Amino acid sequence: MGTMRRWPVAVAVTVALVAGCSSSPEPDVSPSGSSAPTASASATPSPTETASATPSASTSASPSAAATAARDGCPAFDATGASASSDDWSDDLSDRLWGVTMRVGTHECYDRWVLEFKGRGGMPGWSVTPHEATTFAVDGSGEDLSPALAGSASLEVRFGAWYDGTALERAPYDGPMRVLTGGFVAIQEARIVGAFEGISQVGIGLDELRPYRVRWLEDPPRLVVDVAK
Repeated sequence: MGTMRRWPVAVAVTVALVAGCSSSPEPDVSPSGSSAPTASASATPSPTETASATPSASTSASPSAAATAARDGCPAFDATGASASSDDWSDDLSDRLWGVTMRVGTHECYDRWVLEFKGRGGMPGWSVTPHEATTFAVDGSGEDLSPALAGSASLEVRFGAWYDGTALERAPYDGPMRVLTGGFVAIQEARIVGAFEGISQVGIGLDELRPYRVRWLEDPPRLVVDVAK
């Protein structure tokens, strides 16, 4: 993985359209027995989401504690409230990956957040920090995230790649900056907060703190956080 130059990027949080599942193989995100709730948001002149497709089950290993024995047909995730990260995550920066879209989907056992990338780099460093609140400090300014995320708790996701390709002289980010799920059990909102010194920051609003797992999937490359229902 290449070493990325670090410089600040100022980002305005805007609202964009719907997110669903993945544009390539991942687990199915439609709950069995009923139609899936759709993630929605009112649109403003800002990046928008491309059409999504139903996920599949292609996965690659994740440094996060992986799912263990299934219980009631669902995998066991990391302990509720525990932070997780890849090794030396804040120094593991990529200048060969950039974000193209964000989406949120729902599965029988969990809700799923996805940030999809373009480029040829491997998995960037990442960290996930649970908060018993819907706001946390924004990188660069140190001020609390405002407005607060929907829900009553949150996951702060940070990864060592630009979510926007502009800093790498690539295409600008053209996906949603914010997704309101409007009916999912666990994930209430996903919002790209911004990027500073080569590290992007995302907030995931939850109904409450829940077990979760982190995955890195390929074809296309994407960072995934599953939150147990």
